[in-house]
Amino acid sequence: MGSLWMIVDPATTWVGRAAEQSFRLRSQPVTGVFVYINTGTELGQIPILHSFVAGILGEDVDSKKIITDFLNQVRLHPQNFKKLLLTVALHPKPEASVIWEKQTFTFGKETRYLIDEILMSGLSTAFILTKLKQYSDASFSRQIKDEADLQIKMVNATQNLNKAVLRPFLYDPLLLPMSGGELPYKELSGLARHFAQHMLPRDLAQQIMKSDVSEAHLAYLGSYLRTHAKTLEKKDPHFKRQVEIARKWQRELEQRRKKRGTKKAP
Repeated sequence: MGSLWMIVDPATTWVGRAAEQSFRLRSQPVTGVFVYINTGTELGQIPILHSFVAGILGEDVDSKKIITDFLNQVRLHPQNFKKLLLTVALHPKPEASVIWEKQTFTFGKETRYLIDEILMSGLSTAFILTKLKQYSDASFSRQIKDEADLQIKMVNATQNLNKAVLRPFLYDPLLLPMSGGELPYKELSGLARHFAQHMLPRDLAQQIMKSDVSEAHLAYLGSYLRTHAKTLEKKDPHFKRQVEIARKWQRELEQRRKKRGTKKAP
């Protein structure tokens, strides 16, 4: 594995993306040539894959060609990308899923990250999702229907719970802060997993966990719990008061954490 060095202007728009990729490089085994960039910020020098900045360096890397090759791989061998395709079909926001974030493919002899190649190609994520949805429908229509039916069963089972039993599980999804104007699907999935394992019928919970798209199902269930909580907040004065109290505690806890952090700072 080789390495190069370069200095970049911290004002460039892709530094944030580079930092995201650098985090993945530190947490996962990745092959390729590293470029170390000096961000000029508190991030300092960070490693990213050479291919990420190859276009900026003026080298002949056609990212659109790479994406086209990826789409051809998916079209010709959908079974190799089954979890991705099912996630695209069934997740409330596929591009917020873990599998989307970690999806790789091979181009030439290099392992590429899908989200990085989309960024470098200039193509929209919506365009890629549309193409993948077409391939998903063409290859897995029966399973997609079965998995969609499972999502309906999840919601029906939740609605059939006693209100007093369900209510304690509605506060946390509602109190989760939005992230950049988007729902925090990863956190909602975690809350939904706990809810499903403790409150849904055992056979239904097992179906969810063993599914090829358990992440999509949990994100769907988590977003449903949040939506249900928001509706209840508008209709039930008692629930609304309890939510207001919980939010107040949440703000006070955050303020105490900030104060402790300030005291520890040199």
